[in-house]
Amino acid sequence: MKKLRIPHRQRPRSFQEKFSADAEFFGNREGKITQKNIYLPRVLLGLFCGTLLWGGVLFLGSLWTVSDVTAAEGTLYTSAVVEEYAGIRAGDAMLGFDSSSVVRRLKAGLPMLDHIKVRKHLNGEVTISFEEITEVYYTCHNANYYVISAEDREVLGVFSDSREAKRVGAVYLGLPENARVRVGERLSFINLPYEPDSIPDNLVDYEVETDEPDEEYAYVFEFVKALSESSLGSRVTGMELGDRYDIWFVLDRRIKVKIGSMDELDRKLSMTERSLNDRTEQGKDDGSMPVLVDVSVPSRIIHRASPDIELPDWAKELA
Repeated sequence: MKKLRIPHRQRPRSFQEKFSADAEFFGNREGKITQKNIYLPRVLLGLFCGTLLWGGVLFLGSLWTVSDVTAAEGTLYTSAVVEEYAGIRAGDAMLGFDSSSVVRRLKAGLPMLDHIKVRKHLNGEVTISFEEITEVYYTCHNANYYVISAEDREVLGVFSDSREAKRVGAVYLGLPENARVRVGERLSFINLPYEPDSIPDNLVDYEVETDEPDEEYAYVFEFVKALSESSLGSRVTGMELGDRYDIWFVLDRRIKVKIGSMDELDRKLSMTERSLNDRTEQGKDDGSMPVLVDVSVPSRIIHRASPDIELPDWAKELA
């Protein structure tokens, strides 16, 4: 008779051996757990947790609202004006706006603001800090009023009403029609095409044959620099530089000074100051009426005061 051999009892498998990706259940490979079987529940669980977390953030975000908006007080702009242009109100959701969009809105509406910072605080307060560009010019170009930085000639902003520029104490700058004035760019000049008196049949228009525009109109910046650095600079209301041979400016909103060309500019400015000082010392100018000082011909200075002297609109007081 053949003897039966009873196999030795096998060692019990560990949990890792039973439930690993290659494990068999009860000697049967049909119950094998694949990597895919394990990965799918993890993805679903991750999505569920992510959705739950995002929902919690949105819920908490809805509770985080603006309690107060505080802006710095400026010289050109009051805190109330800055807060108004910021467009943030108490009760607004903190997550409903981003600081960069508020900065862009303030820069567009209040172009003399610089280094603007908008900060959100956990207690619901929003604070706005800034610096101001104080040395600016403004000009009228194509029926719009552009504000220009005196430091680097960058066009800061545009208004439809000159009163907006006058409110910040900008000095008027009358420019040649060839001026290129675009917000965000530096003030420059271009050659404009024009029609000659007799147009050839094979030519519709052509550009004026002159030097490069930047060289041709360099006198504009030379005059502005010379006047601003003179002792008269702090008294300037505005200047007209459209015609290089008929340059003039206004002091104290009532004194019109005719310079003419750029020839002997330093001498003309010095003579203007001396003439004004002499009249004041002699008591001949009480500041009650417009004054004309013509130094376009240095050898023959004209100085007279009369109510008939016409002053430009930009020299008038802000209404």
